[in-house]
Amino acid sequence: TMRALPPRPDLRRAVDALAAEGNWDSRGYVRAGEEGHVGDIVVAERGGFDGDIFFGDMTALGMKLRGIKGVIIEGATRDQNELNGEEFDGFPVYARYFDPRGPEWLGVSWNVPVRVGTATVLPGDIVVAEAEAVLFFPPELLPQVLQAARDRQALEHYERELMNSKQYRVRDVYPLSPTLREEYERKRRQPPPQ
Repeated sequence: TMRALPPRPDLRRAVDALAAEGNWDSRGYVRAGEEGHVGDIVVAERGGFDGDIFFGDMTALGMKLRGIKGVIIEGATRDQNELNGEEFDGFPVYARYFDPRGPEWLGVSWNVPVRVGTATVLPGDIVVAEAEAVLFFPPELLPQVLQAARDRQALEHYERELMNSKQYRVRDVYPLSPTLREEYERKRRQPPPQ
């Protein structure tokens, strides 16, 4: 995780001095690419829709080649065509929006809690993402999250079966009417056929 702030001269001097002292790149996106570990997902807080660009395709390529698995940006990125191209298969980048400008904000915090939308993200959180949404949760919740996902998947599978049978109205199936819900729960309690 990393947080960035809009630039100002005194902040720029402080970040540059810390970077020189710590032997790291003062550009947060470069530092993320150099210090990330195999399997990491970089989460960058860049100010949302009022914020800044995180990176472009060259830095993204460096991250991918380092073994980083993807990037989530509360803000913008650029080079949308390239990031959606074949070279970046298996390296998803989620951003609020795309903008052709270069990054200006300063990376000021590293491995700290950050905000993405209404979620607080901590270093080490589990990240699940798809085209519609990104979900963050603490590792200790993994068993409950997996069970809730399995339960939801089973319910929706049952609802689809009912709809595909063409014997029910949509409003009876989604959400399940009390009668169909009772039938669903009864079927779930039955042991699987041998």
